[in-house]
Amino acid sequence: MMKNIINCLGAICFLFLIVTDHTESANRFNVSFSQLESCESYSIPNLGYGYRNFFMLNELSNNNRKAGERLHLKFYVLTSMDAHILLSVTNHPRLRDRVYEIVIGAGGNTFSAIRTVMGMLRVATSQEPNLVSLYEPTPIEIVQTQNGELFVYIPGFKKEPLLKFIDESPLAINYLSFSSFGSNTARWFYDCGFDGYNMEISPEGHEPTAAEKLLSKLNIQAENASLPVNLSSISFHFQTRSLAYEQTNSLLQTRMHMMMHWQDTRLVWKPEEFGSLQSFEHRDLRIWTPHMNALNGALQSMGEVLRSYELRVYANGNITLYASNLQLTTWCVDSARNWPNERVTCDIELGLISQEGQQNIALIYDHQRKPIAPNEHVNMPSGWSFPKLSVVEVDNDAMRRYNPKGIMQKMTGDVAIEYTLQRNRSFYMTVFYLPLIACQIFLIMSFVLRSTRRSSLIIIAFLILAWGLMYMARHASPHYVPPLNDFI
Repeated sequence: MMKNIINCLGAICFLFLIVTDHTESANRFNVSFSQLESCESYSIPNLGYGYRNFFMLNELSNNNRKAGERLHLKFYVLTSMDAHILLSVTNHPRLRDRVYEIVIGAGGNTFSAIRTVMGMLRVATSQEPNLVSLYEPTPIEIVQTQNGELFVYIPGFKKEPLLKFIDESPLAINYLSFSSFGSNTARWFYDCGFDGYNMEISPEGHEPTAAEKLLSKLNIQAENASLPVNLSSISFHFQTRSLAYEQTNSLLQTRMHMMMHWQDTRLVWKPEEFGSLQSFEHRDLRIWTPHMNALNGALQSMGEVLRSYELRVYANGNITLYASNLQLTTWCVDSARNWPNERVTCDIELGLISQEGQQNIALIYDHQRKPIAPNEHVNMPSGWSFPKLSVVEVDNDAMRRYNPKGIMQKMTGDVAIEYTLQRNRSFYMTVFYLPLIACQIFLIMSFVLRSTRRSSLIIIAFLILAWGLMYMARHASPHYVPPLNDFI
């Protein structure tokens, strides 16, 4: 009995080894994953169509080329569709430059093509479907001859070229890049030692510039954009560009330029070591920046308001953040019963959001900072004027930004930008006197006309007067009923 069990287990193990070995070699292109371990790899995330990194062709071995060939490349790809290969003269090709763009598995993995301009001008097409896959590597071999012929092979699929193009003015290829399309990811393998192509291409290399060295230094010293030590306050100043008060909706629409200043001693450098750079800005700069909220924000201004800005770091560690055309929408309820002489004070309450357990950072208004002035050339809607602006600290002793119910609350260190808006008296004078003058004209005319026409003019005069009063009441605050009897 035991002997039979052992024999059965042995047979099962033997079959398992056969199946495993068959699975490893069952790839339709006869390429296994164990072989790809000798290759360099390059992964493309789902960032859409675009060539972001370029590789130089190795000019010494020149890509394992043979006699009569300009280049001879071979690599492997794992993707579901749209494997893009770009062969270019430069590493910054423009959209209309002549290139060789090879797409394997285009159109949902239904055809392949060669293009001479990125995204257009197809010069060769193959209708062979299902050439690429996420589960088995597809080999791609590219040959350019001295006669200007460009061949694309899929080794293991067929001996004949999948694609062929004869260029009467062949390009001298110097750079190679990979891409995908849409939301597809791709992983490329190159410089593989198992097939003798271990010196095909190399990453583009050059002596880093002073700006590149400084960028790397600052990103390292910023310590993963962590909060600077002993940072307790940030100064700011601003320039108001436009104000719009929506009385019926109790909303204040503001557009301004804002600058913020703080210091991070970790980001100090010696200018003479970096090409005499006294200041530095770069889109890839990864340093700590403040997270600011409008505490009384409404609509699109709820939450973080610093979404787009420019950063500049100075050699002494000072940092400037510039937010151009910062648009804020905040609540402003007119509770005063002063119609028709409205005088409304609307504020924008600003506070910095810090992580739980960190000390709150205060905002300090720097009214002496130039060149931004606070209230020059402010665009206002007709009927309103802007007589006063002030910046005050928010008086609140809350120790936490959020209360136990998760509602944002004010803290010490927050500030409020207060705008005083005044309804122009000329606005109501216009909408009141014009109907009144029109009524007087009609009443005077009624005395020189017959009785029937006189009655019509008097009725028209009363209708105009009623319309004028209704128009005035329409601009009153919606939170109370205006005492219209005082004006009749």
